[in-house]
Amino acid sequence: MNRLFCSSRPTAQISMPVSANMTQSEIWRVVDVNKIKRIHFGRVEIFSSTGLLIALVKFHPFTTLSEVKVNQWDELSQFFFRKKRFTDPIATNGALLEGFMFAIGWRKCSTKNEQFGLYGSVGKIENAKDEWRDRGANLSSVGCILGQSLQYVGDNLFEKIQNCYNSLGVPSFDQVNYEGNIPANQGACQFASTLTFTMNGFKN
Repeated sequence: MNRLFCSSRPTAQISMPVSANMTQSEIWRVVDVNKIKRIHFGRVEIFSSTGLLIALVKFHPFTTLSEVKVNQWDELSQFFFRKKRFTDPIATNGALLEGFMFAIGWRKCSTKNEQFGLYGSVGKIENAKDEWRDRGANLSSVGCILGQSLQYVGDNLFEKIQNCYNSLGVPSFDQVNYEGNIPANQGACQFASTLTFTMNGFKN
């Protein structure tokens, strides 16, 4: 990451050159928390060193949200908290400083003659079989909340992501089963096969 823009107020550009090969301890040694600019308003766009958009964030004070939106975000937070029971934190994130990142949804399989598999820990699933069987509860609702939120942040970006996703013919993260056949139009809210979420003061 080497460019970060914040809009909605006067735009500021921040240079943050960090080598992709730095270890966690090396990153901590060069991090000066007093020089970190905390952004808590507006719309934030983060670009790679080649100029590609890699992150898009839009801040919404809770005081500006309707009761419906507050309830939706409450539903999301509870959903993610429950889902971490079935999966282990991602251990291959070399840039991780603190906290945990989890993944849910579908990923490519390493087993011969298998295309996709669900993220999950066999041991954790064994300890919560009933909850695992009911894992489809609220999935479609969560998918729509996230899809509508992404669409609100950037209509064009959402449309491009969804078109690319639909063209691949892969299952959505809120799809419980996959039989090898994906509908041509999975739904207006679906846009990704895998979803990651962070907890415990995640810093990357």
